[in-house]
Amino acid sequence: MKLMRVSPPVKRNVMALLDGTVASEIFTLNSRDEVARFEELLESYATARAKSPLKHISLTSAYDQLQDRKDGGRVFSALLDIQINFLLLYLDAHSVGATWNGLFSKGKLEGGSVLDCQAKFFGKMDIHRFNTSYVLRYRAIWDKLMGLIILIYAPNEYESFAKAKSKKRTFTKIVEKCQFAGSQFLANLSGLLTRFDNTFRTSEAHGTGVLRKYSFTMESLADNPQIELIGYWNAVNGFIAELGKMFTNASKP
Repeated sequence: MKLMRVSPPVKRNVMALLDGTVASEIFTLNSRDEVARFEELLESYATARAKSPLKHISLTSAYDQLQDRKDGGRVFSALLDIQINFLLLYLDAHSVGATWNGLFSKGKLEGGSVLDCQAKFFGKMDIHRFNTSYVLRYRAIWDKLMGLIILIYAPNEYESFAKAKSKKRTFTKIVEKCQFAGSQFLANLSGLLTRFDNTFRTSEAHGTGVLRKYSFTMESLADNPQIELIGYWNAVNGFIAELGKMFTNASKP
């Protein structure tokens, strides 16, 4: 097979991108007004995609509250990243439910095989796509949450956490060292993440995948092992709801 020849300028640009020497435009929020506008549009996006926005965290309130912190910009950036990815996680979960209810609920495409028709296959393929995205995003958001907690309570430990291969293990060590959370919290979080990794994430990220074994069956949602993802959603949703309370009632009029 004859390979396409890459011209020197293109080759230089590709190599520069790989080694990070090409300057690229970076999106930032530079004022309170921009934060408020971004938050408004994010809420509109959620409403348009899922009819119901998530309002656990007020970015504008957090922006105000973090002005007095020397590292407030860094903490806000971490919070912003979590807010965006939490919304996307929510939309992944919502899309699974909407697809299932729209195509595979009682009285619709029940029984038989996913190979019977295009409608069944396409619907199941969408569910598999959304759940795969959910699984990978879910585990990542917990790493982001652990990082945010360290930034808030033990900022001097953040670099060691960021560089660690095992975020979960390093987070535990930092919490035990700095004593800003109890042993029961650590045990609960570790247990949650270990179960999630063993059941879903490790296979999807590093193996041959487990979700496909369930995505393409025609059994009811209640009988499908993927129903467990709802329980994991409840855990992170509740945690972020509590996190959001740290940044309430701080906005300027």
